[in-house]
Amino acid sequence: MSALLIGAASADGFQALPSFEDTRLSLQFIGSGDMNAIALLSDYLKQVHLEAVRLGASEVRCDLKQLTFMNSSCFKSFVVWIDTVKNSPNPYRIRFLTEPKLHWQRRSLEALRRLAVNVVSIETGS
Repeated sequence: MSALLIGAASADGFQALPSFEDTRLSLQFIGSGDMNAIALLSDYLKQVHLEAVRLGASEVRCDLKQLTFMNSSCFKSFVVWIDTVKNSPNPYRIRFLTEPKLHWQRRSLEALRRLAVNVVSIETGS
């Protein structure tokens, strides 16, 4: 197994925690994707893509169950990342795990899924 070269990322009220097992890179997002997280998230998702490619990941799982809010600028960072993956020579899958009680996730993530239906999937947590 290759060592994970990206670490956790945090800003005031926001965290992204990575892990890697088999061929899946997992990211747990915690807190609020607000103004404090915009620059961090944009840079971090670029690093995630490079790391997923380096590791030959088949999937990047984004656990959003503890992400209570995401503003449009953070949302745009995900759009750019998904577009990058979709247009890669060997795209990997992106799976979003959601919290059903957070209604914004269903609407927003469905829009992301439609950007790349062959890449993005959404799974509702229990």
